[in-house]
Amino acid sequence: MKATKQTGGKISVIGLGQMGRKIVQLYVDAGYQVTVWNRTKGKAAGLGGVVEVDHAEAAIAASPLSIIIVYDNQGTCEILGSVQDEGIYSGRTIVNFTTGSPKEATEIEKTISSHGGHYLNGAIQVAPDQMGLESTTILVSGERGAFTQHKITLNILAGNFRHLSEKAAASSAMDLATLTWLYGSYIGLIYGVKLSQEYGLNLADYSSIIGEITPGFTEFFQYEIGVIDGGNYKITQSPLPISVAATQRIANSFQELNVIQEFPQILKTILETADQNGLGNEELAAITKVIGRQV
Repeated sequence: MKATKQTGGKISVIGLGQMGRKIVQLYVDAGYQVTVWNRTKGKAAGLGGVVEVDHAEAAIAASPLSIIIVYDNQGTCEILGSVQDEGIYSGRTIVNFTTGSPKEATEIEKTISSHGGHYLNGAIQVAPDQMGLESTTILVSGERGAFTQHKITLNILAGNFRHLSEKAAASSAMDLATLTWLYGSYIGLIYGVKLSQEYGLNLADYSSIIGEITPGFTEFFQYEIGVIDGGNYKITQSPLPISVAATQRIANSFQELNVIQEFPQILKTILETADQNGLGNEELAAITKVIGRQV
């Protein structure tokens, strides 16, 4: 994604870790005046064309838009709490790309807005080398007006900014939702590796088959989300009883292996609970009623 030169554009970046440095470089390359601050001095070394200041407050005051990207939101709150003149938030927008919880995002939003500032909470789900690409997706939530005002500037970081909600907590919640899916899938992947190894299967075959079936399952997952969204669990694609039997086979097979048993057992338990609660004549997506305590 080729950035448009923004002569005279100003932005501040607070936090110069690997991602922060990449963000700074993208804005320098795009012709912005970039002001930076980091709690540990010396992190700006090697970053040409930037103005390094001695305090976060000076960085915020220097630009209409400031990006915070530090290790966690405890650090974010400490940085914001160090600001002496809280009036500097007035009319300025703070974008927080620090990974955190929905509750933390809500509290930071209250702090910024109470002093006349605008707050956007973001979630970056890519590595630094993937920043600045047309295909890069970044999640953001908070004041839509502030997002619209700074959209040209933010688009330098990613071609696909997804504004989810006026509620700042939304991007953190979506980040956690997608990571829940990711880690659940990854743990299942590794259990599949253990099963393959136990029976002498070629891991290269396992890998290629995973790649071959993934697109179809992605479509199925999206369909099942649509079932839940629509609230109609009439069987159309995958009757729940089929998965009850499948997860029982999975759990029984892993009992014979020297592995942590909780993961396969929880799969079995969730499906059995759904069946015991009378959901056997519904679509697989009906397990949401069990997980959400709706039965």
